[in-house]
Amino acid sequence: MNTKALLVGINKYPDPRNSLRGCINDILDMEYFISDKNKVYNKQNIKKLTDQQATKKGIMDQVKWLIDGAQDDDQLLFHYSGHGAQAPTLHSAIEKDGLDEIICPYDFNGSNETMFRDKEFASLFAGIPKGVHFVWISDSCHAEDLSRDPKLEQETNLFRNFIGAHYEKTNIQQAPSTHNISNLTTPLNGALLSACESDQLSTDAKINNRFNGAFTHYLIQNLIAYGNTKPMELIVKLVNVDLKQNGYDQDAQTEGSLIHKTFFKP
Repeated sequence: MNTKALLVGINKYPDPRNSLRGCINDILDMEYFISDKNKVYNKQNIKKLTDQQATKKGIMDQVKWLIDGAQDDDQLLFHYSGHGAQAPTLHSAIEKDGLDEIICPYDFNGSNETMFRDKEFASLFAGIPKGVHFVWISDSCHAEDLSRDPKLEQETNLFRNFIGAHYEKTNIQQAPSTHNISNLTTPLNGALLSACESDQLSTDAKINNRFNGAFTHYLIQNLIAYGNTKPMELIVKLVNVDLKQNGYDQDAQTEGSLIHKTFFKP
């Protein structure tokens, strides 16, 4: 079995109003969990992108590295912590609300060329063979259907929703030809663990005197306690209990064909 992981965390964006504090901690904690604590993923097969490395092109290139050559029984992980948003869709026929969920790379400026749409992920991930154990984590706002406010006082929770972007007009009749509609509407061959529903915000919080995404923090806690025995859909339900008990107004979600499986391939 081969393992590969791509971990993306963006704390610093060009506009300081969009600065976050816990995203890089999220992916460092995930790296420790999967490679040091559990020794499932080899560190030589883990790639991390942070801040200015995590441009649209940088993420696209490394996602292609992640899934390239994947075969039955391989184990892949993609973890993104950073800003998320919604943008006018290019596929109105399959988006009733007229919006795509997106992640915001370091160079995101509202243009189609600098955003990473849920449809782009769907098109890329559609090529992963069904025997691959693929887990996708998105700790960002509006994350559910992938399938942070202005900077406040240092001790105050932030939210991972992007501000200040002016979306360019898009022609919904001219969706990129690389997006096969059947790929976009096929359930994810894997498991997406998302920090919140598509109309909610994901919290960047100070927990135990350290900044993290609230979702990632409680996800790893529950994976440590139950990850070898409980399926991911139940793990995320336990995460939601922790989020509610600690005052976070977000509902983590799961989707995809593998949510009834454990986080690590048995």
